[in-house]
Amino acid sequence: MVHDALISVLKRLQPLLDGLENAPLHALLSELLNLLETVLAENTVLRQDRQRLRDEVNRLKGEQGKPDVKPNRPPRTTLSSERERRHAERDEAEEASRVGFKLDTPSVEKLKEHRIPDAVLDLLASMHGTRYPDEAAFLRDVERAVGAEITRQYQPLLLKYARYRTRCRRPKVPEVVIDREEICPVDADSLPPDAEWKGYADTVIQDVLIQTDNVKFRRETYYSPSQKQTYRGALPRGYVGEFGPHIKTQILTFKYLNGMTIPKIHDFYQTLGIRISRTYISDRLTKHLAVFHQEKSAVYHASLEQGEYQHVDDTTSRVNGQTHYTQIVCNPCATLFFTTPRKDRLTILDVLQDGDARYFLCNLEAFRLLDQLNVPKTFIAALQALDPDRHLTESEMDAFLSTLFPDPAKSPRHQTRIREAGAIASYHQQLDHPIVEVLVCDDAPQFKLLTEEIALCWVHEGRHYKRLQPVVPAHRSRLDEFLQQFWAYYRRLYLYKQAPSPEQEQVLSAEFDTLFSPTTGYAALDERITKSRAKKSALLTVLRHPDIPLHNNPAEHGARQQKRREDASLQTRNATGRRAQDTMMSIVETCKKLGVNVYHFIHDRISQNFHMPTLADVIRSKTKQQPLREKGTK
Repeated sequence: MVHDALISVLKRLQPLLDGLENAPLHALLSELLNLLETVLAENTVLRQDRQRLRDEVNRLKGEQGKPDVKPNRPPRTTLSSERERRHAERDEAEEASRVGFKLDTPSVEKLKEHRIPDAVLDLLASMHGTRYPDEAAFLRDVERAVGAEITRQYQPLLLKYARYRTRCRRPKVPEVVIDREEICPVDADSLPPDAEWKGYADTVIQDVLIQTDNVKFRRETYYSPSQKQTYRGALPRGYVGEFGPHIKTQILTFKYLNGMTIPKIHDFYQTLGIRISRTYISDRLTKHLAVFHQEKSAVYHASLEQGEYQHVDDTTSRVNGQTHYTQIVCNPCATLFFTTPRKDRLTILDVLQDGDARYFLCNLEAFRLLDQLNVPKTFIAALQALDPDRHLTESEMDAFLSTLFPDPAKSPRHQTRIREAGAIASYHQQLDHPIVEVLVCDDAPQFKLLTEEIALCWVHEGRHYKRLQPVVPAHRSRLDEFLQQFWAYYRRLYLYKQAPSPEQEQVLSAEFDTLFSPTTGYAALDERITKSRAKKSALLTVLRHPDIPLHNNPAEHGARQQKRREDASLQTRNATGRRAQDTMMSIVETCKKLGVNVYHFIHDRISQNFHMPTLADVIRSKTKQQPLREKGTK
């Protein structure tokens, strides 16, 4: 209540402040308003902390905390910038072609609700159902029907409720595979004498049959007394154990594609009369997946070698009650998941090398990195005694650091930085895996210094500005104005990607400096602008590499898939389950990107037919036909 009352007072006060001509007094009041914003923001944080502490005290007493009741209405502000991004990336010509005008029953009902006279609507009845491609043609016919004066009077309402937007829908019927045809005859007794045969009218109806296919294989058996050996007919390929390849395939797709839990999968088979245990389902989900682990590794190698950039992001996950981190590495052809106990810089390096053993190299690049990481020169001098061309194993690096730091608890930060610099230098010299040139990521520190360049996500950057919640009306308007300019500049970058040129690169670089100039007078906004300005090189990587995306949404989508999986199954229980989950989620998401049928691919591998090409080969063939580019780039 106090917060709302304060906003009301500030709104009444704002016209007086705008008309104030005394410059020193105006500057003093501006400073006071910025302090007010700071105090209110701190007060909000303190109120949240107080409630959290109260809830914790109540729980310690054996009671309950304040219930988290969601409001019926969504919050007035949201951190999502998807609407702004899509608006900035829209194709204006395509959008214009999809917008038209027509008067139909729903639009006429809306016009009646806004009290447009029935006499006017009767005059417009001749236009009902007619589609107009643009506003001018629509208003021209309206003017002919009701006259210029009435058209001007009701023009805003007519345009608002007559506007429609066509949907981009592909016809489904041509893509449907017909399994059988059935003739539907006409009752001959109902036909008049003059009825003529006109052929068939086709109606396609999709349906699925779910039924068992239990097979008793009668295997011929022979016994050789001389050889003392029994000979039996071999089972068809893929039939091993109690259950056939279809059930084994379904278990994997139910879990990793459809998000079903083990109890739900078990219930499904129980209703069909399949006698199967939950233990068997669990084993099929985590074991006997060697072919898919190999497939994932090959996919990762192919995706790394086919593109100069990779998206990367992480999200928390649970393994046997412990917090882990799922790293998502992806590009337009593949999405890979790696769940790790940590999310530091060394872990990201391990992910980029597909979990291979770490090596360390103390060469000139390592010393340059150590200087950037502010490692004391005394330690750098000691490292110069090592062979600059020899890749040290982790045990060798541990042994060297134990001599450099006799007390392990001393300077742990410097020890970590030495490991990171050596590992990065070794990664850039290794030949086992393609080296990533650019990482598209957020501003997390663990992603920095690993690659030649990083490209920061503009959607993440815009999210920082949406977190600002000013209460002063002038600050609110300045923030809104800045965000409009922010997304207008984003659109110019997006259009630059379509047709890059050196001249436009210089113009956009200069416009960046103009946009991110901290001169708004709203202190929190100016501080945020200053931080963005310091990231100019990483935010404008697209000017040097036009094929690189402006946002990190593909990795965010992968993180969302991980969270949706947690909604169904909170955690994995051990390292085997963790690896199985990462592998199968990688296979499923990569199949989706490549247009490969997930069920058919898994069944092909489970049944040991291997008729379908590897996903790695599909990636290589696709990237030969078309260079690796982001979705939506022309």
